[in-house]
Amino acid sequence: MVLAGPEVPAGKYAAEALARQGVTVKPRSLEDNVKGVVNKVALGSADAGIVYATDVPAAGDKVEGVEIPSDQNVTATYPIAVVKASKNQQLAQAWVDYVASGQGQAFLKDAGFLPPE
Repeated sequence: MVLAGPEVPAGKYAAEALARQGVTVKPRSLEDNVKGVVNKVALGSADAGIVYATDVPAAGDKVEGVEIPSDQNVTATYPIAVVKASKNQQLAQAWVDYVASGQGQAFLKDAGFLPPE
């Protein structure tokens, strides 16, 4: 088992999901980022790791994902907003509008992201 380190969002989410179930693990290593976790599993240096659902398809056929049931999982959130101090307000708003649009949401869905709540 490998995990992302506790200072990495994926590591925090994994620790929270494990704690919710009362599961204690002793990872072989704590990686600097989620890609490191995927790479260790893909290379056979670890049998398992906890990563974002979107990282599994990105690894191709080198790894196989097992979904964590929603009542045991921790959902990552990704807020989006235009920064008031932005020098490119119109462009920033256009980006937010695109991400929120049907086309943007379809792209995110194809990449494995859940729809906004």
